[in-house]
Amino acid sequence: MAPLTRTYRRTGPRGARIPERQGGYRPEHIPAFLEERWYQEHLAPLQIDAEAKSVRRLAAVLLVQQASGRAQGDAADFLGINPAGGQFVATGTLLRWLRDGQDAFNAALHDLAEELDRATDPTNYQRRREVLRSWSLSSEIWNEIITRLPPVPGPIRPNLDDRVRQEASAFVWAYVTGGEPLFAPRHVEAEQPPEVRPVWRERRANTWFQLSRPDALNHYTALRRLLCQHGDALIEKIEPGTSMPIR
Repeated sequence: MAPLTRTYRRTGPRGARIPERQGGYRPEHIPAFLEERWYQEHLAPLQIDAEAKSVRRLAAVLLVQQASGRAQGDAADFLGINPAGGQFVATGTLLRWLRDGQDAFNAALHDLAEELDRATDPTNYQRRREVLRSWSLSSEIWNEIITRLPPVPGPIRPNLDDRVRQEASAFVWAYVTGGEPLFAPRHVEAEQPPEVRPVWRERRANTWFQLSRPDALNHYTALRRLLCQHGDALIEKIEPGTSMPIR
């Protein structure tokens, strides 16, 4: 399997390898977290759902690698899923599965790549990542969003402070860029005192879960809808040919 065995021809002693695929889709057309439809149609039939997250990351990395000739770590850096540096590798469980299922995985990835080659108007995910590199929901926009939430019955008010604004920003960033909240910029958190940041990190997964779960409480369902609407507005502004401010 070329992406895993690195059987690329080199352009020079220390140069990049010749991409396996030339023409068709480009690296910028790949989201950091493989689109759900792509996964369901091409990779889910392989019945490795227990490793779905790892599969979607690895497939994205390999698609970029095939189109660019980058090493896996460099392809992961390009996608923004390896911000700390170092070599990107799949989970041990997935690598063990690939020892027996490599041919099926390779064929599925090839079929997906051919589908992407045929796309007539592919999304430039890299442009979205670049535009939102320094973005987060401002306090003003956040207040506009939360004032549109329906009232919550009972005496207990939901938490809508800056910590939730940070996780809502990560949710919108992932929605727009096709990435994962885990790798979103964390500008709101970076502004907090050092002793506050670890507390925020410990609680962020629960907020992401509440925003993404299909059976979310009414409050989170409404918040998710408003965040997706804001994400759709950002996408319209990011599209080439527009000069609208990104907020």
